[in-house]
Amino acid sequence: MRKSSALIAAALTVVVTGPVLAGEGPVPRGIPHYDHVFVIMMENHTYQQVVGNPTFPFLNGLISNNRVNIGTSYYAVGHPSLTNYLEIVGGSNFGVRSDNPPDWHDLNCKTNLETGLPNADISTLNGVAPVPVDTSSVICPISGRGTDATTPAIDNWNEINPPVFNFLAEIDGVKSVPAATNILGKTIADQLAEAGLTWKSYQENLPITGADNIDNSNGTATTLTTYDASEPLSPTNLPPLTSSALLKA
Repeated sequence: MRKSSALIAAALTVVVTGPVLAGEGPVPRGIPHYDHVFVIMMENHTYQQVVGNPTFPFLNGLISNNRVNIGTSYYAVGHPSLTNYLEIVGGSNFGVRSDNPPDWHDLNCKTNLETGLPNADISTLNGVAPVPVDTSSVICPISGRGTDATTPAIDNWNEINPPVFNFLAEIDGVKSVPAATNILGKTIADQLAEAGLTWKSYQENLPITGADNIDNSNGTATTLTTYDASEPLSPTNLPPLTSSALLKA
C-alpha cells in the first residue's frame, strides 16, 4: 500500500514541547527546531484514494498549496495494521505480526521480544507457520529486550483471507527484513515521557467508553457511525472512501 509522509489513519500525534537531542553523534546544524510534530496515518487507504478526494478538503488544500511534503514511494511495512504502527513509533515490529490487543492486566507475562516467538494468526490456507509462533489472542504490553519478527517479502500464511488474498506483499513485495536481535522495547512515546516531554494519540472510532477505559472518545463518531447520502456531509455523516459513495455525495 502506498502511503505518503503527510498521508500515512487513526491519527497518531506527537506533541513535542522542548528540544529532543539524538544520542548518536553531533546534532546537525541548519535544521529548524520543531515544537510540534504531527504524523497522520490514513489506514487501509491508498495514495490514490486520499489525494484529490473531495472528502479531505483540508488535507488536500495543504497539498495543493505546497504546505506539506509528500513521499510517493512509501509502503506498508507489513500486515496486519498493528505491525505498521509499531514500526513507525518504535522502528521494530516488537515480535508482533497480528492485530491482537495488549493484556494490560497481566503483570507477569513475557513479551514476544523476550520469548523470540512472533505473535501471529495462522491462516486457513496453509495452517502451518514457517517458524514457531505465538498464537495467543492477546499480547504482552511491549517492554524489555530481545528478538523481533522477520518480515518476509511475500506472506502466504499469516493474516490472509483466501480466496480473496492467497498471499500479501510486505513492503513492496521485493524487500524482506530479517529478525533483529537485542531490540530494546521502547517507543518514541516512552522516550518523550522519559525526557519530560508530552505526546498525544488521536484515534478514530474509539469506543465511547474508551479503550480499556483508558480514555474517552469525542462522543460523536464511533464504529456505529453511518453515512446517509440524503443528508449533508458532517463530522458524523461522512461517506466511505469508494467512488460510488463520492458520486452520491
